[in-house]
Amino acid sequence: MSHNNHIMIDRQTKVFQVVSPHAWVGQTITDTLAQAGQPSIWEIRSYNGLAPVEHIGQADGLWIAPGLLIAHQSWLQTQCRQPLHLPAPSPYWLSQLASSAPTLAGRQVCVAPVSEIASWKHLPEEVGNQPWSQLAQGRVTAFRAARRNLEQLQKDVSHAPADSLIQLSSQVESITEEWRVVVAGGLPVATSGYCVHQPAGSQQVTSIFDGAPFLDTNRNKVEEVALQVAQITGLQNATLDLAFTEDHRKGQPIVLECNPLWCSAAYDYGATGMEAFVNAVSSSQHTATTLNEHNWQPDPWMVQEFAHRYASFLNDR
Repeated sequence: MSHNNHIMIDRQTKVFQVVSPHAWVGQTITDTLAQAGQPSIWEIRSYNGLAPVEHIGQADGLWIAPGLLIAHQSWLQTQCRQPLHLPAPSPYWLSQLASSAPTLAGRQVCVAPVSEIASWKHLPEEVGNQPWSQLAQGRVTAFRAARRNLEQLQKDVSHAPADSLIQLSSQVESITEEWRVVVAGGLPVATSGYCVHQPAGSQQVTSIFDGAPFLDTNRNKVEEVALQVAQITGLQNATLDLAFTEDHRKGQPIVLECNPLWCSAAYDYGATGMEAFVNAVSSSQHTATTLNEHNWQPDPWMVQEFAHRYASFLNDR
């Protein structure tokens, strides 16, 4: 008796919407899925973000640049439509990891609101005199990630909303390679190196798109650490960026960042890994969150910059 009729198990096409000003985001996903040599269950629809996306289906997966998400939410509000609810790690996630598992974070990290920073007489001792500083969740044009002393930090945040959260972290020395691990359901499901520093610790960086060479033995190491981190913190769905350094103990990578799945760039995951990534992005948007996940709340500084991007569309009904 033939079993061919049982092989076609739910290959119903699903929609995955990509909203980004960078065409390569959607194209990379499409091209990598095509490497499987058979039709994907995912139909990738790409938009450049110059206008709001009129229809995002309830069952659709969504990849969207954070600034465009803020603009889209403002537009939805004017249309009397429900906002999108996308999961994200807490803005305090990395600082909590640095406190509970310092060897995995590889440096000291703290988070403080602008109102508190404005009153500082000196920087927190643990992060040094010129720590890296950036928004704890998101990015704005006026405040790029950079090393700043206290005077420069206070100057650069002087026009920021008082409740904006700033992340400070001590310098990580001698980075050699950086990798990204996709975590879904608390497990690593896709992995790729994304840049190499040559020489170690330098700003001379070769990306994966320029043919950067990675030590393949590092793949298992980053996946092991990602699993360990997820178990320690209860992390369910996110991407972890990890780095190898010349001087870190026994070649163990450290965690640089933890970001939402829905805005993390897709790298060379291979066809199977890319499908796992797309599945992870979509499924995380349609499952209940845990105590360690919350609906992404944009930093008020980001809202200032991006909320009015679709102003010319706000009265269209």
